[in-house]
Amino acid sequence: MGVALPGRNTILWSSIVFTAASILLLLQFTTLHYNWPFGGGPISSAWAHEVDVLGALSCIGWFVGFSLLIDWIVFDTFPVWGASRRALIGATLKLIASAFFCVEPFSDLNGYLQSMKVIGGVPWSNFVGILFFHCGNVIDAVGMFPMINWSDLFSLGNTGPIAMIVYMTATWFLVFANGIAYLSTPAPGGPGVDVGTAMNFVAPGHVTGACLLAVGSLMYTAWSYVLGRHSVEPEPLLSITPIGVP
Repeated sequence: MGVALPGRNTILWSSIVFTAASILLLLQFTTLHYNWPFGGGPISSAWAHEVDVLGALSCIGWFVGFSLLIDWIVFDTFPVWGASRRALIGATLKLIASAFFCVEPFSDLNGYLQSMKVIGGVPWSNFVGILFFHCGNVIDAVGMFPMINWSDLFSLGNTGPIAMIVYMTATWFLVFANGIAYLSTPAPGGPGVDVGTAMNFVAPGHVTGACLLAVGSLMYTAWSYVLGRHSVEPEPLLSITPIGVP
């Protein structure tokens, strides 16, 4: 009998960090769109600062979480489950995404576009970031889908693949919401496209996406916490594809 989950502490902490990042992202979106829990008044520099701080903390969380995830995949799962090109590519795309996410809030906090009278930071970075994030989630969700045990749908082993499907669903919402938000950003900060009533999707799309990210992160936290406590043979989470095999 072996350890149920190799590198349990690493993936557990990664999942906890993802949960915190998701909650901070949700608070950023509710403050941005609904003035809750911060704000409560007209748009001001103080309100914008609160939105940026929440965004910056969330983005740092995503970067740290995906760094831990890659560490777990390479140094803990590869020696036990074998090397998975798919898992590493998916996690790397999401690490790149988190770096792009950091650009917008930190550029605004540093006044990068103040001379151009642009509200917010670099406007394209969140859209580019969510495209990388979504691509990583699609790769992982498609790769993990065959691992679902349909005869025992609510088994612990299904938590990982189902959580990844929840992640992919979340980023579908965020891709459309961020895309619409970017396209509607006035020049010179953005394309300045008249998106019409599509703009009504941005707020609920952002909030729904953040909520689903939090749900998926909590599922992974529960999975890594509970599975790692049992002394059973390792339960495969990753599809095993040796590095030398296409």
